[in-house]
Amino acid sequence: MRKRIFCLMILLCYAFSGCQAVSSESRDDAAKLLCLNIGKADCMLLLYENSAYLIDTGYEQTWPALEAAFLQYGISRLNGVFLTHCHEDHMGGLTALAESKMEVDAWYAARIFYDQKESKHPMKLAAAKRNEEVTWLEAGAVIPVGSDAKVTVLGPVSVNTDNENNNSLVMRFDSPQGSILLAGDMKEEEEYELLDAGLLAPCDLLKAGHHGDNKATCKALLQAVRPKAAVILTSSAEEPDTPASSTIRRLEKIGCKVYVSQEYHDALLFTLRGGEVSAEDIRWDSAPEREENISIAIDLAHDTLTVVNQGAAAASLKDWAVYSTKGNELVYLPDIDLPAGGAFVIGSGETDIQADLIWRKKRVWNLTSPDRAVLYDAWGRPVAFADNGLGG
Repeated sequence: MRKRIFCLMILLCYAFSGCQAVSSESRDDAAKLLCLNIGKADCMLLLYENSAYLIDTGYEQTWPALEAAFLQYGISRLNGVFLTHCHEDHMGGLTALAESKMEVDAWYAARIFYDQKESKHPMKLAAAKRNEEVTWLEAGAVIPVGSDAKVTVLGPVSVNTDNENNNSLVMRFDSPQGSILLAGDMKEEEEYELLDAGLLAPCDLLKAGHHGDNKATCKALLQAVRPKAAVILTSSAEEPDTPASSTIRRLEKIGCKVYVSQEYHDALLFTLRGGEVSAEDIRWDSAPEREENISIAIDLAHDTLTVVNQGAAAASLKDWAVYSTKGNELVYLPDIDLPAGGAFVIGSGETDIQADLIWRKKRVWNLTSPDRAVLYDAWGRPVAFADNGLGG
């Protein structure tokens, strides 16, 4: 009964909202899913009629890419924001979103989560910045989209205390134009739980779980959903074991067309019309091409990262950022022009050579486990990668 009342409340809220999230010029009868190419991170916009929903927010440092997407598609209002689970590559942009001028009608997160106090939940903190509340979603909840579509929450159906990925908010979008299964970062454990509950049905487009990891998108799931197309959001340079070749083979074996975000420019736009799926490679009108002449290198002996301009012209590093995947550390670079052939050295408290910038007081780059550096440009796009030479 509680679940029925909850769903009715959502229905009534949207029936009276009458909100226009997307400019009338961009209105289209088709359903669209815009998937940002921002490395191993999830950030998607679901567009239907005049509605716009954000599914995950990527990293903190990829927020400018999301701003570019809003600008390109004339989005000034979000009908809702969904957070699939509490990992940095899905929730990192929440604070920037909450502090932006973007209007948000509703903040959604899974009622089920683990090892996180509700008072400290990132979605709750984001909504609180606007004196708003989170709508906690449980399996079975239905959110109307536009005039004749809906998002149905499939999972999680029970708490997983071993891996927060398996507490991912899993959703299905249904419209007269087509259907999408949005798998978050769920792995085999949550997949089998949803399969056993009979909650998975054929769809047109699959957003594959956990960045195409080999322990996700299992054979049984694919036999149940049989998508025509699938998208994997990842970066092999950032996470070398994704997308897994075994996952690609499973998808292709059922005749599914596979798209991997890293193989395209700034985003992939999927259009669903009449049950068919098409894809378009998107470039941001507001941003230049990604810089190809900047490289980075980690020196474990001195605990430094060096940014090198290998191009023939100076390059502005204003608003660029470096991220350590192992330590989940982030530093923004100063407003400088790096000359052709020039180098910029970032050190730490353990650095014993001259550095242009000191990152923090303790060591940055891991000495015993694989660690990777990712350099992001001012538009939140990864442009260079380096590792600490420890494999993995």
